[in-house]
Amino acid sequence: MYAEYFRVRGFATLQADNADDAYRLATELQPAAIITVTTLLGSDDGLTLTRRLKASEETRMTPVLILTAHVLETDRQAAAAAGCDRFVPKPCPPDVLADMVQDLLPRWDGHD
Repeated sequence: MYAEYFRVRGFATLQADNADDAYRLATELQPAAIITVTTLLGSDDGLTLTRRLKASEETRMTPVLILTAHVLETDRQAAAAAGCDRFVPKPCPPDVLADMVQDLLPRWDGHD
């Protein structure tokens, strides 16, 4: 649902089935922002993925948002410690999430 809404808003999107694929896509394609969830298929979770992304030279400056139903203060602290740029509790309307991503993206002023 989120990916479709982002496409309607004019964002190009990529989706991965697991943390390893997400990491590979992120380091190869260097997206403008990354949205992950806490629970991912495979051996890594969203926090581990975030730590890997923030440790990589290719993606360390890429904003990472974590979309999660784990909303305790300890969850928020764990996300911050992993390097997440935004902690987004579920449910989150897609327009709110898209606005958060937009706010994290660098502004283009039309000049090279």
